[in-house]
Amino acid sequence: MAEPLPLGALACQSGDWPLAWVDGRPVGAAQWRDDVARAAAALAHQPAPAVVLRQACGYRFAVWLFAAWHAGKTVLLPGDDGNALRAALGDAPDIGDTDWRAHAPATLAPLHDARAVVYTSGSTGTPVGVAKTLRQLDAEVALLARAFALPDDAGVVATVPPQHFYGLLFRVLWPLAARRPVVAATQPYPEALWALPGAGRFVLIASPAFLKRLPPHLDWPALAGRIAAVFSSGGPLPADAARDAAARLGVPVREVFGSTETGGIAWRADPDAPWTPLPGIEIAQDGELLRLRSPLLADDGWWTGSDRIARDGAGFRLLGRADRIVKLEEKRVSLTQVEQHLLAQPEIAAARVVALHGRRAELGAALVLSPAGLAALAAHGKAALARALRARLAPQLEPLAVPRRWRLVEALPDNAMGKTTEDALRALFAAAPAYPDLLGSVRHDAGVTLTCYIDAALRHFDGHFPGAPVLPGVALLDWVVHYARRHFALPPDCLGMQQIKFQHAVQPGATLTLRLEWQAGDGRLRFDYRGPGDIRHASGRLRFGEAAVTAAAGHAAPPARP
Repeated sequence: MAEPLPLGALACQSGDWPLAWVDGRPVGAAQWRDDVARAAAALAHQPAPAVVLRQACGYRFAVWLFAAWHAGKTVLLPGDDGNALRAALGDAPDIGDTDWRAHAPATLAPLHDARAVVYTSGSTGTPVGVAKTLRQLDAEVALLARAFALPDDAGVVATVPPQHFYGLLFRVLWPLAARRPVVAATQPYPEALWALPGAGRFVLIASPAFLKRLPPHLDWPALAGRIAAVFSSGGPLPADAARDAAARLGVPVREVFGSTETGGIAWRADPDAPWTPLPGIEIAQDGELLRLRSPLLADDGWWTGSDRIARDGAGFRLLGRADRIVKLEEKRVSLTQVEQHLLAQPEIAAARVVALHGRRAELGAALVLSPAGLAALAAHGKAALARALRARLAPQLEPLAVPRRWRLVEALPDNAMGKTTEDALRALFAAAPAYPDLLGSVRHDAGVTLTCYIDAALRHFDGHFPGAPVLPGVALLDWVVHYARRHFALPPDCLGMQQIKFQHAVQPGATLTLRLEWQAGDGRLRFDYRGPGDIRHASGRLRFGEAAVTAAAGHAAPPARP
């Protein structure tokens, strides 16, 4: 494919070519340029020097990004929406859902300067805004084009939102500059891959979270030949998940390592191989810490990060981060060290530790149990498991470094990029959680079966009933809807309930299986809760659809738009 076009000239080019599929219909470059000019006119009288852009539709995102640049605005791109990040954005207006069609197109000139501020995920602390200039973004696109040869005829489909730096580069800027058409909608479910437009091939821009959860029961052979390449970035991808994804999708997963601060650093297509630096990236070490010099940085000096590495030939291997140190009662504690001790326990498959600052400073540990851990939980309960872990950690760690609070999860909480943020970890340790500890899930042809541990700390037991706690039936129904929306594309409204039965009470310490079956054809969701010995606790059906709404007189629905 030809060299990518300069980003500053994209909205001023002539000619037309396929640029995107929006709601299943093709949209060309000429239409996009007209939309950018109209959106720039809409921003012409906006006094704020910076605007916030959040938009899941890649086409609308690309329109507003370039329109804001042509209107002289700095674009703030929040990856997530935590409280700390909302405060950092200040009073900058959010433009992502504004309509531009009523405005006459502005006259656009090539950009010579533009700026975006991309916010980090907050996986190692408070999100930080990182400024990116047009020069840096052009350099990123050029580097990706040099590093990765892709088929000329392949479009792009993405599971990652465009406001994350990975999504910004791989699903917006690089395809635009390379004149490669994109599917505008962000794809949250693997099933969408069987409904890709046209008959051509696609480059899949995926998050580790997406690739880790490819259901084995789907008809993967029927997808053969449609996926030309797969990229993963934004967080760690376990080796087993990389191999499984490659087997199902028919192509190796190209993992790209980098950060919002540095841009791309290295890549690999084999989870057992060392990382290979991208073209033009120089790698060195400061002790174990990664140092690099890169054309993607704001200057040409050496940059030292917090990733620990070991050199391996011309590449390197990652050893973890060195910046996860917290202070508890004036003592320094390495969260990474605590996690390493936890992972050495046979009951634990994955662990993340977070500092909790309430009435006392303490550590909380989110744990994914191994088969041995699940067996111990079933035999002795959560309190006994926690006591055993604390007893084994006590000789190895300072007393303050032994976690005091524990939460059991099926998988560590991650965002759209596959990163586990501190906000997400702390949310697990709410004083009275609303949902059970989710220990596992199995997808099958009919739906999904979840394994739930009913912790005594659940808020639903408060006052229900003193001395003999029983889980209210309304909580069981709430969990049905909550978990069904995670696994199925349900219509927006619950229209009714059918054959609801509560057969046996649920008490603290129980382990239940929840089987969910979604019948999209008739809008019915079946559920069935069972305990040990196949005892049925609750069952029934919920009906979903879109509730009829009578429009107010004189207010017609707005026309469809990209």
